[in-house]
Amino acid sequence: MLSSKENLEYDILLIIGEASGRPMGCGSIAIKLQSMGHACSEATVGRILRDLDIAGFTEKAGFQGRKLSDLGSERLNELVGRAHRLKQGQELMAAVQGHTREQLLEVLIARRAIEGELAYLAALQAKPGEIEALKSVLARQRSIREFSEGASTEDVEFHTIIVKMAQNRVLAAAIALIRQDTQLSPILEHIRFQVHSAANVDHQRIIEGIESGDGARARTAMIEHINNLINDVETYWQFTDHQNNQV
Repeated sequence: MLSSKENLEYDILLIIGEASGRPMGCGSIAIKLQSMGHACSEATVGRILRDLDIAGFTEKAGFQGRKLSDLGSERLNELVGRAHRLKQGQELMAAVQGHTREQLLEVLIARRAIEGELAYLAALQAKPGEIEALKSVLARQRSIREFSEGASTEDVEFHTIIVKMAQNRVLAAAIALIRQDTQLSPILEHIRFQVHSAANVDHQRIIEGIESGDGARARTAMIEHINNLINDVETYWQFTDHQNNQV
């Protein structure tokens, strides 16, 4: 969650922004804030608005009130993004807590066996367009990971392309069954982000193995990738267990 100060700032900027260019006075803003659950007097709102004026987020429109400045619009968008990311983080934490370490490891062990063979078959049957599709997904994944977590969609797409390349309906059905829990990919990405591990390095090696046409090399790269995921899960649980013991 945003801090109480940031949350109040967010709501004030939002109220002014939703006025669509019409100046908002302290009294009107205070009434709206109170309806949103804030215990703010008109005097308190006035002090906050003066701080926002100094920061350049709001502009006085004579005696009519305040308007949102261009800088204020940017600040509002920044707070919206932060609130969204924090909410996602809380939801992921709740999702992680809904999965035990043993459940995640069981899934990864099954994936290791199946996806290793899928990578092997993909290397033998890869078409140039499919390899380019893998590289394109990896590029997007790297771009997202530079700034935050949030590349689980790209992770799923990467592995889905390999499933299609392998052209084995039985293995495809088996991995689809394992991936029925749609929370698994974001959970694993969240875990890797927390332990400062990056899947894109593993994915690069998998692409190189598939592109070489060497099935054994591609299989080894995929198995190493899943083993790294297993190690990340173990590391994450050791870290959280240590934190819990410190409380």
